Amino acid sequence: MKKNCPHNHLKILYGKLILIFISVFILNSNAIAQHNLANLETGMSNLIDSFYVNDTLPGVVVGVWTKDFQYKKVVGKADLETNVDRKFDDKIRIGSITKTFVATVILQLAGDGKIGLDDSLAKYYPDYPDGNKITIREMLDMTSGIPDYIEDPAVLQSFVYDRLDKYTPLELYKITKKMKPFFPQGTGWGYSNGSYNILGMLIEKITGNKLENEISDRIIKPLGLKNTSFPTSPYMEGQYSHGYMRNDTTNIIQDVTIMDPSIGWAAGAMISNINDLEIYAMALANGTMLNKNMQEERLKFVNTGVRDFFKYGLGIFSMSGFIGHNGGITGYNTTMCYNPELDVLIIVSVNRYGGGGGMSDKIFAEIAKLIYPDKKLFE
Repeated sequence: MKKNCPHNHLKILYGKLILIFISVFILNSNAIAQHNLANLETGMSNLIDSFYVNDTLPGVVVGVWTKDFQYKKVVGKADLETNVDRKFDDKIRIGSITKTFVATVILQLAGDGKIGLDDSLAKYYPDYPDGNKITIREMLDMTSGIPDYIEDPAVLQSFVYDRLDKYTPLELYKITKKMKPFFPQGTGWGYSNGSYNILGMLIEKITGNKLENEISDRIIKPLGLKNTSFPTSPYMEGQYSHGYMRNDTTNIIQDVTIMDPSIGWAAGAMISNINDLEIYAMALANGTMLNKNMQEERLKFVNTGVRDFFKYGLGIFSMSGFIGHNGGITGYNTTMCYNPELDVLIIVSVNRYGGGGGMSDKIFAEIAKLIYPDKKLFE
C-alpha cells in the first residue's frame, strides 16, 4: 500500500481551512446583512412614524419590494370617527394613477392600428380650438397646452368642497375649450386633467364602449386586480380607508370620503388597494400590457421644467429612474413607482389630501433615499 505523502496531508488540511474560512465568511456576511437590514427597517419605520406624527396624518401605508427584502408598514386610522385602524389591503381612491390606465388603453388601441399617436386632435374632435396642431402624443405627455379644467373656479369648488356635484365628460370638455391654453402647443409642459378627459372620450368614441368597461376588460380582468374599479357611484364599498382633508384656515380635519367620480373621471376616478397596485405597477413598468413598440413609445420621456429629475412620458413619469405615477384626489394621496435599474418598487398611501397638497411623494422620496443613500436620488 502506498503511504500518504505529508504534502498530501497539508493539501487536505489547507482545503479544510479554506472551507472553514468560507463558511465563517458567509455566516458573518449573513449576520452583517441581517443586522444592516434590521437597521434599515428601523430607520424606515422611524421615518414613517415621524411623518405620521409631525404632519398629523390620519394614516400611512407603505410597501417596499426589492430583490433582497420586502417591507410593509401600516400606521394610523382608516376611520377617525370609529377608531378603525388602517390595513394594508384597504381600498383607496388612487386619483391620477387613473391616467396610467387611460394611457394604457390608448396605447393598446394605437398598437392595434385603431389610432395614431401622431394623429391630430382635430381628426376626432374638429371643434377643439387649434386641434389640428395638437397630437394624441402631446395630450399623453402633457405638452399639448390643453388647460386643466380643475382650475375652473366652479369645478374647483366641486372638486374640493361640493363633492357630490355631477359632470359629464362633454361638460368638462366644453369647460376646457373655453379656458386659455397653458401655452402654444408643443412649446412647454403643463399637467392637464383636461387632456385626459378628452382621451377618455376618445376611447369611448373609437371603441363604442364605456371607458370603465374598456379599462376593466383590457387591464383589470387580465391582471386579476380584484380590488380595482372605475366607480360610477360616490360611495366606496367593502373594506376601505376613509379619506380626509384638513382645512388650512381652521386646521379641522374633515371626512371627504364620499365624492362623485364624474369630477375626476378619466383623469382620476379609480379605486384600488396596495396589493393590486403592486401587480399593476410592475405590469406598467415592464410593459406586459403593451406590445414592444408601444412600451418604447410610452417611455420616451420629455423634460417638464419642474425639476431636472422629473420627466414625463405617455401617461407615466420618471423621477430619478423611478417610473410610475402618483395620485392626489380630495382625501387620498398615493405614490407608486418602480426602478428597473435598482429592481425596487415603492408604494405609499396617505389618507389625507386637500388644497395644500399631499405627503405621499415626500414619504416615498425619503424612503428611497434611505434605502439607497449613495445614489444621489432626486437631486
